[in-house]
Amino acid sequence: MVEARRIVRQYFGRNYHPVYRALAQVFATIAWPPAVLIHLWHIRRDHGPGEVPTKRIPGALWTAMRHNILPSEYFGYELWQPDRRVNIDSYFYCNEAARLFKVINRPSRPDPIDDKLEFHELCKTHGLPTPAVLAAFAPTCKLLEFEAGRPPKRALFVKPRLGFGGDGTERFRWDEVAFENDRGCRLTPEEFDRYLATRARNENRTLLVQPLLSNHPDLHVDGALVTARLVTGCPTDGDVAAIFGFVYFSRFDHRRATEPWRFEGMIDVTTGRLISGPLQDGPGIIYRHRQSGSDDARTLPEWDAALTYAKAAHRACSNFAFVAWDVALTDQGPQLLEGNATWSPGTYQHLRGEPLGHTKFAAILATRLESTLH
Repeated sequence: MVEARRIVRQYFGRNYHPVYRALAQVFATIAWPPAVLIHLWHIRRDHGPGEVPTKRIPGALWTAMRHNILPSEYFGYELWQPDRRVNIDSYFYCNEAARLFKVINRPSRPDPIDDKLEFHELCKTHGLPTPAVLAAFAPTCKLLEFEAGRPPKRALFVKPRLGFGGDGTERFRWDEVAFENDRGCRLTPEEFDRYLATRARNENRTLLVQPLLSNHPDLHVDGALVTARLVTGCPTDGDVAAIFGFVYFSRFDHRRATEPWRFEGMIDVTTGRLISGPLQDGPGIIYRHRQSGSDDARTLPEWDAALTYAKAAHRACSNFAFVAWDVALTDQGPQLLEGNATWSPGTYQHLRGEPLGHTKFAAILATRLESTLH
């Protein structure tokens, strides 16, 4: 990982004049200490003294100056512990991700990772299960009409063609009379079509309409869709490999408004078994339902199929070195929702308490860097 950082720094600035690169280094050196202090103040204010104890602050500041590691990750990974401090260079830090992925990923047109409509087309081309796109509303026109010219009378899900993190998504239930979203807004089928056309125009983005999926009955979770995030890597000299995975789903408050994602725990990517519940909340809902009984009771349903689909999707867009796939575990089997070229290593490193550099990630990264530089 140390060598990878050196290569990325050298490669990232190679198109700039040496004078500009030197000036940038000087500016970064000057700006970094006050930026660290401000960052430390923010996390102490937001999380309280209990999460950022005073006695750990000198260590966090030294680590930031010596290793360019933000205090949030120092505290998140508990890097003061001896067994973690000795492996400090093997962690993959969030502020490194964007620069690294920009170096090793090769852009493509069309882009099936950033563009959800193109992702749907990729899955159709390769026979991979993904929710159907029933209609597409652009700001100035309809890219795809509903079959028979009106929305199907069933639960529907709306999401932007471009975007991430659940921004702009909307769920609609059908109650035999009208569609109702999570905010209690009711629309007849005729109003639904006009509503989406107006929303696409006002927000200046394309909206996709898909069926609202239901969870696999073995998960024992109603309402929010349970999703497995599976990170895969594609080396230049081998087949796609699964690196790590975890389960998450959104929660809804008493007003049925979306709350932050709930992390259920890590997945053994080979077997599909849940390893543990989330550290922040104790055993998760899914894990609690499945922690007793046989090994099969702790295994996510149809995991082998989910793993096969994600690997096949990555082979179809191998210009991306690493992709985080969101796979819905539905009553119709696993469904690929989308791929994410930029993802955070924090979930794995926090829940597992070990660096990503100790997984297959490091070996795959080495092959991709070597290919990029040669």
